[in-house]
Amino acid sequence: MPIDNQTKQSFFRFTTTRPVAIFMIVTGILVFGWMSYNQLPLNLMPDISYPSLTVRTEYPGTAPEEVETTISRPIEEALGVVSNLYTISSVSKAGQSDVILEFNWETDMNDAIAEIREKLDLVFLPEDAKKPIILRYDPSLDPIIRLGLSGGPDLFYTRYVAEEQIKRELETVDGVAAVKV
Repeated sequence: MPIDNQTKQSFFRFTTTRPVAIFMIVTGILVFGWMSYNQLPLNLMPDISYPSLTVRTEYPGTAPEEVETTISRPIEEALGVVSNLYTISSVSKAGQSDVILEFNWETDMNDAIAEIREKLDLVFLPEDAKKPIILRYDPSLDPIIRLGLSGGPDLFYTRYVAEEQIKRELETVDGVAAVKV
């Protein structure tokens, strides 16, 4: 709806004839804006829940090839039909299988976990294999900074410098929660 000429004139007349009122309105907006800005939380690592899960199964004393054929593949086949699954992949190491499940962003992860548990109960695993556990990825546990240290041929001295000098120095920095070597 177009604004007629008379409405424009009355608005401009009000703003030019009452500068104190306009000043108070602008000042009020600025004060409330500043107060709101100061109350906004600042978080370097915002709370984001990634729609991914890892099914970890330990099978002590086995080679990666055997872990892949007896643990990873059967779990992948059973979980490949889970609803809202985006991708599935696995990593087989000596004595351990990790099956990584990535879901669509709108997926309710509690429902996904329940469905995964149902499917895992139907998978036949070797007797020596431990029961699979479901892990959620939490990005807030990831380190913010990683440092690499290199030195000469004396690795013991390099480790000593890392543990006794660098670690102690970083632990005294304000805001550092933990230092791990």
